Amino acid sequence: MTNQPFALDRKTMTAPAMWVFAVAASALPVVLLGSIPATYASTGVLAVPLVFLLVGAVVGFLSVGYTEMSRQAPHPAVYYAAVAKGLGKSTGVAAGFIALLAYNGIQTSLYGLLGAQLSDTFGGKWWVGALIVAVLIAAFGSSGITRSTVVLSLVLAVSVLVVVMFVIAAVQNPALPGNYNPDGFSTAGLTGGIGGAAAYVLASLMGFEAGASFSEEARTPRGPGRSVSVALLVLVVVYAVVAWAVGVAVGPGQVTTGLPDPMDAFDLQYGPLMPPFVTMVLIFAIITSMLALHSIAARYGFGMAREGVLPRWVGSTGRGARTGAPVGGSLLQSGIAVVVIVVFAVLDLDPLASLFAWFSTVGALGLMTLLILTSISAMRYLREGGPAQASGWKRVIAPGLGVAGGLVVLVLMVVNADALLGSAPGSSVPLIIPAVVVACAIAGLFWAGYLRSSRPEVWEQIGQGQGNRHAVPAARLADIEL
Repeated sequence: MTNQPFALDRKTMTAPAMWVFAVAASALPVVLLGSIPATYASTGVLAVPLVFLLVGAVVGFLSVGYTEMSRQAPHPAVYYAAVAKGLGKSTGVAAGFIALLAYNGIQTSLYGLLGAQLSDTFGGKWWVGALIVAVLIAAFGSSGITRSTVVLSLVLAVSVLVVVMFVIAAVQNPALPGNYNPDGFSTAGLTGGIGGAAAYVLASLMGFEAGASFSEEARTPRGPGRSVSVALLVLVVVYAVVAWAVGVAVGPGQVTTGLPDPMDAFDLQYGPLMPPFVTMVLIFAIITSMLALHSIAARYGFGMAREGVLPRWVGSTGRGARTGAPVGGSLLQSGIAVVVIVVFAVLDLDPLASLFAWFSTVGALGLMTLLILTSISAMRYLREGGPAQASGWKRVIAPGLGVAGGLVVLVLMVVNADALLGSAPGSSVPLIIPAVVVACAIAGLFWAGYLRSSRPEVWEQIGQGQGNRHAVPAARLADIEL
């Protein structure tokens, strides 16, 4: 059976599989070994575990509007379609542009982190390893989703094991005997750079929303929403516990005075062979996070291109063994990543201080902006034209609380951008990063205006989704001879 070029594979993604993509995108070992120690060291906040719970609650409120709109407007490019449905097509296109910037930014930033880690571990230039992995990501991203799911599941299972082993090591060997970091969940520990801590924590949680991008490939309509809710809950709880364990292992007096190294706890509890093993798990976790984010970015490109907002070739899908894979979107994302790696290599810019810091901050700001826009869209759509059965909790209360809290967190992120970036006082980079997000949104609005005036057939299709649902057979039916 021959497939048409603009349909994703059907009924291939279960709710657990979508959950795997969401949690893998967050990269548990990266947060354990990098984000949480950096949050303690750069902000001086002792109650980082409590910050995870507080920011997690805000994101939880925002996720209510996001998941409800993903059900009302199932689409690979969720933010684009959800915002278009509630706030209009022009705003939807602007949201789509921000989403492409954000997901490509975060995914590409990880090439800097991975390249630096590979260089430290094995030697050589950072960009050599980054380019090799870019080829591997492109190969997996343009193939069927099943193969990627298996790889992500295996690495995630080992990552969870490493996290559990760290918590056990911390509890078994507290830095101060009998002191189990009581300030971790106490408001008394909310001193120092709270804004910077909130920014770090939010960046660590990004990726939880990934499951909704697989709505057209889901086996059940409720699967994407459930995967989003469960992924967020798991990430918030796990990271709060891990942050508490870091405080236990290092000690409340030292955790904010230097850069805590969780590797010391592994070495103390399990011996000298454990840190090298954890380092390898870290490398594979970064790679699978990149693959998960690549898959999301590819689906955003596919979803917008299918409706004519992006060039049509970006919406092409594979044939044969790659049936239903977003090949065009995958090639676009891989091309962006390779160009960025080459440019940073030629300019001899630091992969961590420049590529990773700049691009990940752009991505985190963009995604927070999109969560807020989607909640505003949900309030308007569900109140004016949505299903009558939507409860007041979904229509007003949760999105409203999310928008209020989200705006506070977004302002804190912008004000404390220098903490996320690690930039020197007086640097213009913290001002440029938010400006890039704003410029991207403005470009989207201008492009939407062009489509409305010059390409009305495209304008009418914006945010509609679904395409030809019968172009690709369901995976369970693919082997049946007709």
